[in-house]
Amino acid sequence: MDSNNNISQTAMLIASLRALACYEENPRIHGDDYMAELFLPDDKRIPLKSAEYRSVIKKAIPEGLYEYVIARSKYFDELFLQYLTQQIPQIVFLGAGFDSRAYRFHKQISSSLIYEVDTPATQKMKLHILKSNEVKIHNNVIYVANDLEKNELFQKLNHAGFQSSLQTLYILEGVIFYLAPKSVDSMFSLLRQHSSTGSILSFDYQHRDNENTLIDTGLKDENVKFGLNAQECDKYLHSLGYSVIEKLDSEEMGNRYLTMLDGKRFGKVKSIMNIVTAQVN
Repeated sequence: MDSNNNISQTAMLIASLRALACYEENPRIHGDDYMAELFLPDDKRIPLKSAEYRSVIKKAIPEGLYEYVIARSKYFDELFLQYLTQQIPQIVFLGAGFDSRAYRFHKQISSSLIYEVDTPATQKMKLHILKSNEVKIHNNVIYVANDLEKNELFQKLNHAGFQSSLQTLYILEGVIFYLAPKSVDSMFSLLRQHSSTGSILSFDYQHRDNENTLIDTGLKDENVKFGLNAQECDKYLHSLGYSVIEKLDSEEMGNRYLTMLDGKRFGKVKSIMNIVTAQVN
C-alpha cells in the first residue's frame, strides 16, 4: 500500500521496533513477532536486512524505548497465550493496530472469540496486508471498527456477537497513552459495567508525578495525554471496580525479559514505563 493516510504513525513505529527485534541473535532477547515487518512499507522493511542499517537505527531510538517494546511484546504474548490456553470465552484487543497475535498463534485458538477493535483506516490497511500475504485468519477473529474516544464500543461489540455475561480478557497495549484522562476513566468504567466478574484488564501506562514526566512524541495527533502515578495505580483501579493482579515496573520488566543467558542485561527499560493486569470485581 502506498499511502498511510490516517494510519497511526505510532503503530507503524512500534511495528518497526518489533521487526527490528526479530534480528536480535540472543535467544532471550530475540523478538517473536516475525509478522511485524509485513506491515512496514518497503523503505522501512528492506533496510532492516542490513546489519549496518540496524546499528544506525538502534542508536537513533530514544533511550529505553526499544528495550521496552521487546519486554512489553513478550509480556502480552505470554498473557494472550495464558488465557487462550485456558479457553477464556472472549479476548478483546482495544486499539489493536498491527497486533499479530491472533495470526501468529492461530493454531492455539480453539473456542475463544477474538475481537480486534480499531479505526476503520487501520483495519482496512491491516486486512489488505494480511490477505496480500495470504496470512491465515482464524474464523474466531472478528473485526470491530470503532474510535475509542467515542462512546459506541459496546454497541458495536454487541452487534458483532460479544456477550457481556462471558469472562473476557481486554488487552490495551500502547493505547491509553494517547487518550484524554476523562476518556480513559470513561472507558475503564464502561468495561467494568459491561463485563462479568473475573474478566481481565491489562494495559501499559507511563508513571506521572508532574506535568513533565510524560513522553513528547512530537506528533500533533498522537501526543501522550494520559499517565498515572504508579503509587496510586491500585487505588485508581479499585475506585473503578478492579483489583490488581500483577504490576511490572521498568526494573521488573528488565529482570524478566532483558536478562541474557550470561546474566547480563540487554539494556534498561525507560524508567517511567509500567504494565498492570487487573481483575473485574
